[in-house]
Amino acid sequence: MSRPTGWPGREVHVRHASRWLSLAAALVTAACGGGSGGSGGAPPPPPRTLQLRTPDLVVGAGQELASCWYFRTPNAQDLDVRTFTSRLPAAAVSVAMMLTPDDVQAPGTQSTTGCAWAPASGPVPAYLGSSGTASFSFPPDDGSGKAVGLRIPAGQAGYLRVHWANASDQPITAHVELDAEAWPAGTATTLASPYVSLATSFSIPASGSATAETTCDVPAGARFVALTTRTYRHAVATSIADDATTLFESADWSAPGFARRDAAPFLSFASGRLTTRCEYLNTTGSTVQPGDDPASDELCAGIGWYFPATRARLCHDGTLLP
Repeated sequence: MSRPTGWPGREVHVRHASRWLSLAAALVTAACGGGSGGSGGAPPPPPRTLQLRTPDLVVGAGQELASCWYFRTPNAQDLDVRTFTSRLPAAAVSVAMMLTPDDVQAPGTQSTTGCAWAPASGPVPAYLGSSGTASFSFPPDDGSGKAVGLRIPAGQAGYLRVHWANASDQPITAHVELDAEAWPAGTATTLASPYVSLATSFSIPASGSATAETTCDVPAGARFVALTTRTYRHAVATSIADDATTLFESADWSAPGFARRDAAPFLSFASGRLTTRCEYLNTTGSTVQPGDDPASDELCAGIGWYFPATRARLCHDGTLLP
């Protein structure tokens, strides 16, 4: 049946369809955060992060060693870090992120010689991670409403020290990755820093046992987010104590874990003194001394992250360095 000339049905339907399409487009735009001028329309700012990746390293069959990869961080602005995340392959026992005042070696260099965990004059580790994927986060509230974070200045010098141990009968080619995510720009932050207590006056006789212990002053008013220890494979037990009160202990040298307190009152040392203790059993036919080679030496370190802080602190055999 033909429509009379001027019959409005088609035009009316077209106008209605056009209005519905316009409305649908507006709804989709609003749902996706498009448009301008709306208070909720802007996307959230991207996370403030930095990523570090060591070059590939070939670790021979049955080989144990330490490597250091030297860097300058890529961040163009200071970052107050809220979370570190490390990813280690099976052949990597642990990683330590050392921050240094100047370049120890040219950025990009990777070396397996002269690779110190914590020299007597510093630096000390800003982050420690064990095998697999590990994370370390700072609390969002220091007890006064401020976040806690560890500052990495723009273009910071440092190195990643990796302890490798290839238990297989084939060479392994692998690398390590470390990410750091900062608090959003403008976040009120109380700065935290590492505190390291290092014992170096000990010797473990062949087929014998020994204990290393050192007691250090703690900065006045220091509160600790976490405590842990680091040793090599001869260690059978470690602890950190406040006078007679044990705050941390572990029997796993490769993954000692942490004592954590993520909210007030946090961990503290009422005595004003921190005692680190490491017990060893040497099953080899040679005397073992403190040193940087994980295949033949030993280490006794107590580590904590404290605030409020203006700098990292190192206590060497009972002497807290300035």
